[in-house]
Amino acid sequence: MATLTEKEQQNRETALRVAEELWNKRDYGIVDTEYDPLIEMHTFSEPDAIVGAQAVKDFAQKYHDAFSDFHVELYDLLAVDDHVYARYHMTGTHDGTLVTPSGDIPPTHRKMDTWGLVESRFEGGLCVEEWNSTDQMTLMRQLGVVPE
Repeated sequence: MATLTEKEQQNRETALRVAEELWNKRDYGIVDTEYDPLIEMHTFSEPDAIVGAQAVKDFAQKYHDAFSDFHVELYDLLAVDDHVYARYHMTGTHDGTLVTPSGDIPPTHRKMDTWGLVESRFEGGLCVEEWNSTDQMTLMRQLGVVPE
């Protein structure tokens, strides 16, 4: 197993900290310390890039509002140069309205349990770009929005 450089180790630790603090503990302030102010995030759930620290906070808040017990865990983290790659497992109960580009989904009180992949790119110790690919079809099936 290759030894991580100091920069790679720092980026890996940042990815883990963001998962725990932002997504699990709902500490939106971590976006200001770990993301570039002009962060560009890409997701399957949004047709356009999410640009800027406030937009990232709003995106996270949207999921926290829809899933009061939202939880994410990272697996198989790989830090290479300026990138961190990981699989993630998301769970939660859909007990709030999920705001989506194609329309709001009122609470179904169903459980969400799905996976995704994330790639984060860092410059100067800050995340400047992120690509998230959550299994949206499984999520929507679990909420009863699309047929089984």
